[in-house]
This record gives sequence, C-alpha cells and structure tokens, in this order.
Amino acid sequence: MFRKFVLLLGVVVAGYVSYLGLVAPEAALGDYGVIAMGPDGRNEIRAQYGGFYFAVAVVLILSAAGRLPERFGLGLLLVSVGGVLLGRLASLVIEGPAIFAQYSDGLKLFYAVDIVLVLLAVMALMQKR
Repeated sequence: MFRKFVLLLGVVVAGYVSYLGLVAPEAALGDYGVIAMGPDGRNEIRAQYGGFYFAVAVVLILSAAGRLPERFGLGLLLVSVGGVLLGRLASLVIEGPAIFAQYSDGLKLFYAVDIVLVLLAVMALMQKR
C-alpha cells in the first residue's frame, strides 16, 4: 500500500509539472525569474517539463495500477526527481548556499517536494514485499 501511495504522490507532482509545462510554458517558469520567451523557449519547456513529466506520470499510473512493476515506477521516480534534486543541489554548491535565501517560495517548495519524493521512493524501494 505504501508503494502505491508513493507512486500516486509522484503522479500528482509529475502531472502538475507536465500540465503547467504543456498548457502554460511561460506561466510554468514565470514565478522563477524567467522572463518572456520565444517559440524555441516554449518548445523546450513543453518538451522538458510537459512531455517528459507526462511520460513519467503515465509510467507511474501504470505501475500503481499493476500494469508495470511497482519497482519500475519507483525507480523512474527516483531517477527523474533525484536527477532534478541533484541539479538543484549542484546549483547551491556552484552559487554558494547563501543564494538559497534569494530563491522564491515556489522554488523552495520544489526543493522540499523533491527531497520528500526522493526519500519516499528510496523507502518504498527498500520495503520488503
């Protein structure tokens, strides 16, 4: 049951990111200091945020529904969100931890969401059947 909960939580997060990326690419990054973008930028946001996280959400749904192994979905969740978290942490190392205070509340929330999802995915993967 815990594994399904983690998978479904991942669906909510991936689905939200995908929706914003596909439907409103400018709004998806507007709160993070990214200014207006042209067609290339919108395409890239739709691809990176919209399309990729849509595919992640589909795999997580299939895993939660038993159509794919739960461990497969949890592994994908760990790799995708863990990779994003790694990038976020690398940014702190490169720019210095003091930069964190300058981040928007939305970005700070994404740090927290990424950390929680990674920890939950690891716990679910370590869980015995």
